[in-house]
Amino acid sequence: MFNDKKYNITKEKLSEILLEAIENTKEMILVTTIPENIGDEEIIFVNKAFEEVTQYSEDEVLGKSPSLLQGPKTEQEVIDDLVATLEKGEHWEGETFNYKKDGTPFRVSWSIDKIKNDQGIPTHYVSVQRNITEEYERRQRLEEIVEDREMLIKETHHRIKNNLATISGLLELQVLKSDSEEVKSVLGESMNRVKSIASIHEKLYETKGLASITLDDYLEDLIRQVDSSIENIDGLSEIDFEIDIKPISIRTRQAVPLGLIINELVTNAHKHAFDEDGGTISIRCTEENNTISLEVKDNGRGLPEGLDVESSQSLGLKLINSLANQLEAEYSFSSDNGTQFTMTFEKKH
Repeated sequence: MFNDKKYNITKEKLSEILLEAIENTKEMILVTTIPENIGDEEIIFVNKAFEEVTQYSEDEVLGKSPSLLQGPKTEQEVIDDLVATLEKGEHWEGETFNYKKDGTPFRVSWSIDKIKNDQGIPTHYVSVQRNITEEYERRQRLEEIVEDREMLIKETHHRIKNNLATISGLLELQVLKSDSEEVKSVLGESMNRVKSIASIHEKLYETKGLASITLDDYLEDLIRQVDSSIENIDGLSEIDFEIDIKPISIRTRQAVPLGLIINELVTNAHKHAFDEDGGTISIRCTEENNTISLEVKDNGRGLPEGLDVESSQSLGLKLINSLANQLEAEYSFSSDNGTQFTMTFEKKH
């Protein structure tokens, strides 16, 4: 007997109430034997919801294996995982396709647990199942929409990259036609700026995530590209690079100005920091506590004496200042055994 101030109910009466609740729940309930070999289970009980969804009557499934619900779209890896989990005596839950009596597939989410007797010995499996076909189809439609959107964005990035490549190619033709070293230098710098932006769109076209890229691959490719372009245009001696850029994921809207800043710094060091013997440019980019730190330094001749970076009329320095403002960054230059640029900014999400 179960007693308290309000209730006086027998175990038999409680069992009747529980059975009535199971019969009328909207979830499908299926109870099977626990055989010696997993896979040999026999159905001993199903509720009304099971009959309504599967179109099988209780008489048609009693004594049968639950595998009668499986069909061509039932994922075998899910069934394999179910068997492996039950063999270990553990709770299992998953999702796959089952089939109605008329052969119509439906998506089902279900869990399986053991039923134990009064001595704690497992005697049966109970499976609680839910028809999630409509939810699954909504998910599939959303995935298709997202996939179509990603394809459209990828195509946009591809076209932008190609258009920028055309502009870069036109600038390169002008460089080849010009006899003026000054014109070649100016056009070469513009060409590298265009390539820097194009590189972002190329990376975005190649990657699955369309809103962000990983800095190490992007910046290392960019540095090699700038180095090669400047050497080809100006005929400078080879510059050595020491690169330490962490695999930081960053939003595109921050990657573009960051790449352009590095482009300007490497270009300036290449053109002004070294004599014919060349030198070394070190680039380090790290992240800590959501703050990105950039350090670019060289072992060249350093900044011109008396140079006021903030009031300088240099296009490169003006660009760096403007791009740093876009990043809401703090930056500084120092000149000690070469030039050092440091910048920090908060990574946006």
